[in-house]
Amino acid sequence: MDLNLLRVFVAVYEAPTVTEAAVRLHMAQPSVTQALNRLRAEAQDPLFVRSGRGLVPTRAATQLYATVGDMPAAAEAALHSLSEFVPGSTRETFRLALTDVGQTLFLPTLGPELMRVAPQSRLDVVNLDADRAPAALRVGEVDLAVSSTLLAADLRSSMIREDLYCCIARRGRFPGHTPTLAEVAVLPRIVMKGSIGHTLVESGFPPPIAGSISLPAFSAIPAVLASSELIAFVPHGVVPYWAAAWDLEAWPLPATQFTSRVRAHTAPRALSAASAWFTEWTIATLRGVPDPPPTGKPMLPG
Repeated sequence: MDLNLLRVFVAVYEAPTVTEAAVRLHMAQPSVTQALNRLRAEAQDPLFVRSGRGLVPTRAATQLYATVGDMPAAAEAALHSLSEFVPGSTRETFRLALTDVGQTLFLPTLGPELMRVAPQSRLDVVNLDADRAPAALRVGEVDLAVSSTLLAADLRSSMIREDLYCCIARRGRFPGHTPTLAEVAVLPRIVMKGSIGHTLVESGFPPPIAGSISLPAFSAIPAVLASSELIAFVPHGVVPYWAAAWDLEAWPLPATQFTSRVRAHTAPRALSAASAWFTEWTIATLRGVPDPPPTGKPMLPG
């Protein structure tokens, strides 16, 4: 079955009248009817039967659509990508959803690299909303979302990296020794609200005690730590930025217990050639972001 016949089949299935399908395909109605007759002959099935509201798909048509429904759009996107999309001259605005800690970790590399390969493009970064992100990806409001958990089963998901978490506090908070897990578990701490990776790490500790603080964003953590006795659990990647600016120190948590997997999520199928290029390029670039050097001695259970 050639691609043109598949396009006709998908259009009729989704319309579902020959007239509406012809309008969608910019074809004459007799041409659509002729193609539909060829499809019926190849499938040895009527595929669609008439009803008062148009055409109703047969069981064979429903099964065929489940298999090939995405193929025409995917093929057209791939051909468009090969023949027309040129990163160096595109004026596209790419949209990327990141958590605030993801912005700290990835944008120092991603921003300059994008300007190098696509100097006339724009990058629009939005805060990741895990509840809204799947719908935003499906309709093209966002090209790619980065999260430490799977957002939805139908989205394409690619592993980027594993993030080790650290305990971080003001320098001198634990004079002369490396704190243990048992020690920090009973101290007041900063808890992140709405952070999936942070929630996974928190599940390995007792509930926060009196004196703890809940924050909606990572960006406030270093200033709070620098002026208090609180501790926090944060991804290792942010430690070099914070430690130098706020005189903090950190100790890695055991990797077997406190590691989160960071994934890139994209729409089930590419919605445009530009989006297809951006998602593939971004995933490859983020995988190349180097891990910062280790900081502090690893924590022991206590």
